[in-house]
Amino acid sequence: MVLGLLFGLLAGCAVFPSGDSTRRGERGVSSAVLGDLATLDPCGLLRARRLERFGKVNRADTVSLDYCLFHLRPESGGLLQLAVGRLQDVNAAELTSDNPVRHVGGLRVVDEQPVPEHCGRRILFSDGIAMSVDVDLLSGDPEVGLCTVAGSGAEAAAEAVLAGGVEHRDFPPNSLARTDSCGLLPTEVVHRVAGLRRAERRASPAGHRCRWGGESIRVPSVELTLTAGEPPRRRDATAVVERTAGRRTVVDIIGDDPKVGLCAAETGHIPFGGPTAGEVEVAMLVVFLPEADGVRACEYARGLAEHVWPELPKR
Repeated sequence: MVLGLLFGLLAGCAVFPSGDSTRRGERGVSSAVLGDLATLDPCGLLRARRLERFGKVNRADTVSLDYCLFHLRPESGGLLQLAVGRLQDVNAAELTSDNPVRHVGGLRVVDEQPVPEHCGRRILFSDGIAMSVDVDLLSGDPEVGLCTVAGSGAEAAAEAVLAGGVEHRDFPPNSLARTDSCGLLPTEVVHRVAGLRRAERRASPAGHRCRWGGESIRVPSVELTLTAGEPPRRRDATAVVERTAGRRTVVDIIGDDPKVGLCAAETGHIPFGGPTAGEVEVAMLVVFLPEADGVRACEYARGLAEHVWPELPKR
């Protein structure tokens, strides 16, 4: 779960405020082609056979409600990871100004500039929402190019969307997926966190993530994410298991250096997936304080959890 958390945390720094005017009548409006964003199944956007020419493809463990992970093992060796389906509000003009754009049906696919061991593509809808297809090198030195895989994955996902192949999950009424994350934590409470006195909240398109601050890695932030994966547990010596607002809670300084002010508090909810999957829905709070240490960040995470956990749906 922490790996998924870091993925979302780092990605959040790259989100642009929506700059496109919304053109509601167009085919490329995200809600028109994707349906209910809160119940969208990102794992249904990509069929493994579309990537089998690159190697063996398998679904990876669940780490998010908003994107799906696949592992690709090329015949030349190594391991690639694809993350498909994450939605973000973007400034379309800025995103497309310096990046190559190609069309798949009525959708634009934007080729972002690659960085070492990473390549990403964005499927851009006309209302300023973009869907991500990201490829990362986890190990080895395979012959297949990361951007080649990302491009093929983005084309496959875009074609599935345009063909009406979008799938949705059937969540129970008390699921976190049906909960508005921003409605669980008042902004005036977040304002009590050091450095966030004037922060405004920003919600993800599906409503599963709410964020205050964090415009850059130098700015404090609070992020509340409603997600899914393995049950929260102690992973290292800095993690502690405690009771917060009547819920079992794992509080953990993130990373190898406790001097870095980054801490997560998470609590499990109801089962996710099939009865044998062993996965659960998870509510997770992350506090980042660039001018403090992990202990201080965890103090704030605990305090915020005292406000959020009682507002979660009953199990």
